[in-house]
Amino acid sequence: MKPVRSTPRRSVTWPMKPTGRRVWLVLHVSLSMGWLGGSYAMLVMGVVALSSTGKPLRPAAYELLHISDTAIMIPGSLGALTTGLVLALYTKWRVLHHWWVVTKLVLTVFAMIFGYAYTAQGVKAALAATLADPGADIGSLEPGLLAGSVVMLVVLFLATVLSIMKPWGRTGWGRGSRSRSRAVAR
Repeated sequence: MKPVRSTPRRSVTWPMKPTGRRVWLVLHVSLSMGWLGGSYAMLVMGVVALSSTGKPLRPAAYELLHISDTAIMIPGSLGALTTGLVLALYTKWRVLHHWWVVTKLVLTVFAMIFGYAYTAQGVKAALAATLADPGADIGSLEPGLLAGSVVMLVVLFLATVLSIMKPWGRTGWGRGSRSRSRAVAR
């Protein structure tokens, strides 16, 4: 016969009060939507830069892209990741217990790495080339930056859809913790 626990097992997560949860959720949604909006703005500025070859507007568009990257994209991505992790750790969703949370985390980390390694570096290279000569031929860099902006938009839009729809159910860890909590309750 198994000994009966007098106190329930401690949960891996720490409960968050409803007011605190709402504050963190508002921060998370605001930062995530700012990141998505910044990505859209970068796409628009990339189109402006591409269509203004040889004009003084071209380096200005790349300068705005660089400013948007450092002032909107980086803080937005770090803030969205941080607030998302806080919500996952301190609420019922947890980090590894639901497939949509795991997928959204992977998409967020991918978008951050892609944004830094590809988009930010491309913007810096294009800005340096066009400051010296607004009509400089920068080859496939401009279409690549547009494609990178589209990739970012798609990834961030998918993360938004996952947040709203919450598909796919629980992971193995989520199913396991659920059955353990039911066993303790009996």
